[in-house]
Amino acid sequence: MQTKPLISIIVPIYNVENFFSKCLSSIENQTYKNNEIILIDDGSTDASGKIADNFKNSHMNVTVIHKKNEGLASARNLGLEIANGQYISFVDSDDFLHHRFLERLYELLEKYDADISYCNYYFYFPKTRLRFPYPFSPLKKEYNSEKALKKIIAAYTLHSFAWNKLYKRSLFIKNNIRFEDLCFEDIATVPRLFFWAKKIAVTRKPLYYYVQRKGSALHSISATKIEDFIRSYGSLRNFLQKQEKYDIYKKSVNSYTRKAKIMKNLYILSLHLKTFDLKKLAKNIRNSNKSIEFFLDEDYEPVEGIPDIPFGVEEPESLF
Repeated sequence: MQTKPLISIIVPIYNVENFFSKCLSSIENQTYKNNEIILIDDGSTDASGKIADNFKNSHMNVTVIHKKNEGLASARNLGLEIANGQYISFVDSDDFLHHRFLERLYELLEKYDADISYCNYYFYFPKTRLRFPYPFSPLKKEYNSEKALKKIIAAYTLHSFAWNKLYKRSLFIKNNIRFEDLCFEDIATVPRLFFWAKKIAVTRKPLYYYVQRKGSALHSISATKIEDFIRSYGSLRNFLQKQEKYDIYKKSVNSYTRKAKIMKNLYILSLHLKTFDLKKLAKNIRNSNKSIEFFLDEDYEPVEGIPDIPFGVEEPESLF
């Protein structure tokens, strides 16, 4: 009987001790069993690291690495460096999986000879245990690279989260793809994987539980994170421009721009909720809009590495 190929599950760990055991249990109970679990403790200061060590002690297929805090991109990239699997999956340590997550995504790759498989997901609220599936999942079950990337960029029926997908590891290796060192690194990185993939297979069934909790990255917004959000937007334009394919995806970029501006303004508003610095609020909205427009300019010239933004976002100061 032929052994199924190895899947590497990469889990960056942060201060999520109240959620992490559920995450690990959902990985342990996967129906697809030929996997390795790589737990990257990125400087957590609660009991999360100890939970990872205890899990490793009772499982032969688990690797745990403890490192200083350098961010999600660094943790994912380290996981990629030591992964042995033919396929790669990412799981956030506060989320959890349907028991057929790996099995179903692997079956999709095989059935459609795809490089990436994608599933729908639930928004999960731990206090009430309510779950709601994302409602705008795509109707088709397979896409070529161009059509899938247009949807990923537009961020409507497909999204650039790293976590609700299964990737051929060769996509990372052959194209030298690593996660960008910034917040919202998914936006800057996952479209590159879709660009180089030949085919993407999709299921509308929700197989990933995206936990909504206080203390997550989006609930602790800062000026630096907002600037990184704009940089991730710029990195997308930068990549498409380098590949001389921007005109093909321009319509999708424009669609995403409208959403990006709304999201960015909500982040800025959230940043100012505890202050009355309305003058700086207006300045931050104005400057961030100008930075986004900079990356939309027809004469934009791509740069090496992560592009910087021309107009910064400032932390608000309380007037009292």
